[in-house]
Amino acid sequence: MTFWQKKAEALDLISRIRNLELKAREVAEGALIGLHRSRHRGSSIEFSEHKPYSPGDEIKMIDWKLFGKTDRYFIKQFEDETRIQVYLVLDASGSMAYPEDGLSGSKFEYGRVLMGALAYLLLGQGDAAGAALINKGEFIWLPARSGERHFLELAELLAQAEPQGETRLGPLIFELITRLKKRSLIILISDFFDPENEIEAGLKMLRHHQNELVLFQVITREEMEFPFDRMSWFEGLENEGKVLIDPAQLRKKYLNTIHNWQARLERICQELSADFQLFRTDQNPSALLTAYLLYRSETRRRRRG
Repeated sequence: MTFWQKKAEALDLISRIRNLELKAREVAEGALIGLHRSRHRGSSIEFSEHKPYSPGDEIKMIDWKLFGKTDRYFIKQFEDETRIQVYLVLDASGSMAYPEDGLSGSKFEYGRVLMGALAYLLLGQGDAAGAALINKGEFIWLPARSGERHFLELAELLAQAEPQGETRLGPLIFELITRLKKRSLIILISDFFDPENEIEAGLKMLRHHQNELVLFQVITREEMEFPFDRMSWFEGLENEGKVLIDPAQLRKKYLNTIHNWQARLERICQELSADFQLFRTDQNPSALLTAYLLYRSETRRRRRG
């Protein structure tokens, strides 16, 4: 490769990083504006917690405002006790490349921007964030760190990744478990078009190790509604080849299958006390992210109360 080719590649990468950074910031700031406009008083992702007062705890650490609301004594835990590391896991399989010519971009592009926005929010409030994905058959791992400079490392990793081939989410999860040094919050961003039993086993293993789980399913309107009506060639994005299909004959079975899997995925999340949020690529990611953060905040408030 010549000097000029290397320079062109470097400039292209810088451009992609910058473009991703701008999109991620736009989504994150849109979510924050949505939080401020709501009746929600805070604007953070709010991962910190209190603990019930026990004899021997320092009285000065009692949260008197919370006592006034709940009539119960809670201790403010120190920041380093409450802060848990967050890992953002992005599915980079071939199925995430759909649609290749979509006006709003592919599922992977949507997920990449969503992941960047989450990293921006987390790092902005001082949390430690890391990333994991399988790209071109290689497990890519970025350890959790805090600080605004770390956002550029995450953006570079995401800008270089491209969805292709078969990526089994189950093995990715098991590989991730071997890397984790302590309890973490794991946010999985995927279409979850993987063997159901593998996904369930991986999620259960993460919970067994005391990790908190959040599943963001990124899917297109076409995949949810299957609006096709002409005889067409359908090509698998994970090396399955092409097949000629009459959509009218397939629609009922397809919709039944995807809706059953959707219901099962949500049941698994309920059983594991995991959060689940559907992101459709034709919908505004900032609005959906705002809705999720408000839901999370309200759920945690009820648990404390």
